[in-house]
Amino acid sequence: MVFSSGFRGTSVGGMKATAGDRLLAHADGVEEKDRSSVITEVRGSYGEPPRVARSGDGRSGPVFPGPDAVDVPT
Repeated sequence: MVFSSGFRGTSVGGMKATAGDRLLAHADGVEEKDRSSVITEVRGSYGEPPRVARSGDGRSGPVFPGPDAVDVPT
């Protein structure tokens, strides 16, 4: 997977994040919407997963981003 220059990393395993960045998970189908959350804590070494993220509805929990997710730096 290749990201545009605005995103960090070149693969899911290589994604780097910092607290405050957005995590954007693309929709799985036409009827669904993309999901966005704010990364509140990075627990992996060097900005890698796992992370703790807060979704738009206020829920917070650990996240292991899949291949449909990208980090959006703030």
